[in-house]
Amino acid sequence: MITGIVNADFEAIIPLSVFGLDGKIYTQDAVIDTGFNGWLSLPTNLITRLNLRWKRRGRAILGDGSECVFNVYMDA
Repeated sequence: MITGIVNADFEAIIPLSVFGLDGKIYTQDAVIDTGFNGWLSLPTNLITRLNLRWKRRGRAILGDGSECVFNVYMDA
């Protein structure tokens, strides 16, 4: 079972644990996206701590129909 909270903006928040290649576990609060498609968005500070390597730009259509461009990273 996953437990979390609902914030003042009615977003579901859960703790997310990410395992780094260095063997460390990094925990970050995550907003649950009901349109989840298998991709995970991480904050810049966690991308840096995990030493992820930039791969390319990506594009997504958001729920409101707008388009967003984002960076895609991969492990080293």
